[in-house]
Amino acid sequence: MSDLSTTALDWPVLRDAWADCARTTLGAATILDLPPLDDLEDIESAFDATAEVLLLDEEGVDLPIGGVGDVSDAVARARMGQVLEAETLRFVGSTLVALRRLEETCDANASRAPTLATLGSGIIVDDFLAVQLQDAFDESGRLSSATYPQLATLRASIQSLHEQVRSTLDTMVHGDDMSDLLQDRFWTVRDNRYVLPVKAHAKRWDLGIVHDTSGSGRTVFIEPTAVVVLNNKLRVAEGQLAAEEHRILAQLSVAVGGAADGIEASVAAAITLDLAVARATLATRLEATRPKVGEDGVVKLSAARHPVLVLRAIDVVANHLALDTGRPVLVISGPNAGGKTVALKTIGLCAMLVRHGCFIPAAEGSRVDRFDTIEAVIGDQQTIEGDLSSFSAHLVTLGRLVTDAGPGTLLLLDEIASGTDPSQGAALASALLEHYAAVGARVVVTTHFAPLKARAKIDDRFAVAAMQYVDGRPTYRVLADTTGESHAFGIARRMGIPESIVSRADALLGEGERRLRETLEALEAEKARAQVAADEAEQLRGELELERHKLSQKQSAIEARAKSLEKEGAKVFLDKLKKAEKAIAGVVADLQRAPDHRRAKAARASVKALGALVPPALPEGQASEVLTVGDQVRVKGVGRVGIVRKISGSTVSVEASGMVVRAKLRDLERVGPAPRQPPPLRPKLPAASAAAPRTELDEAVRYPGNTLDLRGKRVEEGLEACETFFDSTLSSGRSLVFVLHGHGTGAMKTGVRGWLRGCPYVDAWAPAHANQGGDAFTVVRLKHVG
Repeated sequence: MSDLSTTALDWPVLRDAWADCARTTLGAATILDLPPLDDLEDIESAFDATAEVLLLDEEGVDLPIGGVGDVSDAVARARMGQVLEAETLRFVGSTLVALRRLEETCDANASRAPTLATLGSGIIVDDFLAVQLQDAFDESGRLSSATYPQLATLRASIQSLHEQVRSTLDTMVHGDDMSDLLQDRFWTVRDNRYVLPVKAHAKRWDLGIVHDTSGSGRTVFIEPTAVVVLNNKLRVAEGQLAAEEHRILAQLSVAVGGAADGIEASVAAAITLDLAVARATLATRLEATRPKVGEDGVVKLSAARHPVLVLRAIDVVANHLALDTGRPVLVISGPNAGGKTVALKTIGLCAMLVRHGCFIPAAEGSRVDRFDTIEAVIGDQQTIEGDLSSFSAHLVTLGRLVTDAGPGTLLLLDEIASGTDPSQGAALASALLEHYAAVGARVVVTTHFAPLKARAKIDDRFAVAAMQYVDGRPTYRVLADTTGESHAFGIARRMGIPESIVSRADALLGEGERRLRETLEALEAEKARAQVAADEAEQLRGELELERHKLSQKQSAIEARAKSLEKEGAKVFLDKLKKAEKAIAGVVADLQRAPDHRRAKAARASVKALGALVPPALPEGQASEVLTVGDQVRVKGVGRVGIVRKISGSTVSVEASGMVVRAKLRDLERVGPAPRQPPPLRPKLPAASAAAPRTELDEAVRYPGNTLDLRGKRVEEGLEACETFFDSTLSSGRSLVFVLHGHGTGAMKTGVRGWLRGCPYVDAWAPAHANQGGDAFTVVRLKHVG
């Protein structure tokens, strides 16, 4: 597909929107450079992966892709033997952890998402390296003293030397011996050496080593003789620390270089998964469906909408558009600004989406076959450099297509052969379209030429459609098997051309032509009104049929559930009744063996207690659901699925989306047993460190104004949003806020809480209590400056 064609169809706009749906920068960059898929099998595989992402999303399973970073440069450098910086190694480590979690999520859901599991199997992480890189650094990003005790020893020695030097200098600064020589009573650092600011004339008194002079020349910065030895020891110790840190970083870099092939392959697999997630997100934004795809050049779009207009939140009129082997040419006519080009572009963009493995904004059951070549000739192609007029450039393109077009080609020709004498242009257009059809191409063409509109009457290969025009205005609806008038005078009036000029133009038409135009427009208006009525009737019939089907399904489900609950309730009742009967029989037998008043009284109490074993009859229309702790249930009328955590009589505590809610037993529907938990990391990766001690954080009240929702964002986007939110909160005088990161795979939660530990805005933070929303939230107390 030529650059002119992609630009004419607005494909770059749609591609950029798709790239914005990616969770990683690598995924977005890949989409921007992604070539079309060549094989039908690859397209179907991309569709399968997209459908599985949407299925998992409905079940609350999120693929944790956001934590996978672009480590390609770091891995390449490590492979060449370079020593990576601490920050770079930490980044590689966090990416390995994210890759492992992504692979485990795919594996844990393999039964429901086999395509994603296959893609995820390409992720092969060296668990030992992942743990080694995680353990190597502390929360501040330094090499960990706990992991490397030799660093702790060197750092303690350095700290001790710093304290000795500062103590000595404090004594000199605040003592009387040098009070007349000091320019100011403080010590500072020059060239990594501790110095004192001394008056310039005193530098001749051999007080120590001069390291610097002030701009005015009145102050010299002298390292006193008393601390020279200590400063030297400090420099030596710092050199030893730097050498040891470099040795450790080099060792870790060698390990990364050794695992380079596996890391690169794993990141490539993660990018493929990110493309699937981006396709699913785009499908959601477009309200798109999975089309049927073949190799026969068939296009059968039901209720199709222009995807770029959908992304712009415009209320798009859905249309039915079709091409097939029997009628490979579709001629669309109608007024300017009536929607002809939008319909043409809709077909082209749907074909492009299919070539890139994406769902299309059309109704279920639509079909768009794979086309090898998609060419769009839309708009003015005039070039000054090529010395071509608009019409000449148009003909050059059409001539090239005479040679290039064939089976597997989709041609989208807007206003074909316009810009010249209408009769000659129509004849030339007819000849070109006949050729394109003869060589097996599929063609969609817009036109005002009457001979082209009439082709369907004499050539079975041509189908016609018109843009509906009702009461002097376009409806943007495509009417199949009909032709449309241009309505030039009506459009001129709507565009502000003075009535006097429009009336003069009407008068300049011949009487016969004017009457023919008026008759055709009247017939078209009448047909349009009839079509509107038919469409409304069909829409109403469809809505009623859909509603009847829904009611039928609900009734069947209710009846089936009632029978099931009745059987379960009856079984429980009979079991308890049998137990009670057996126990009462034992009491009676005991009483018969030794009858007396005391035993009779005891027997009554026993029978009364055993009566409690028999459940009371339920009110009509209710049934007791047999549930156990850990079961998955759905709250009726809400649809949310959760886990049973506690059962107290007829009240059940259900955990859903990080919150615990209480519901009546009759309002719950058992979905299945407790879900299988994903396997732990192999080996177990280090957990996040404990949060700050809880104070008034426990008493904080959450409301929309103090809560930031990060769900659906990548980690880096979430952290930027936190910083902006904290800024605005501090400026408003508030200090307690909540961050909603959700559960998901934990990538956003881990990223946010890790960032909070080093954030200068934050005074304290902690996971939210259950009554505050649970661990899906983090409550934060901000510092107030000044």
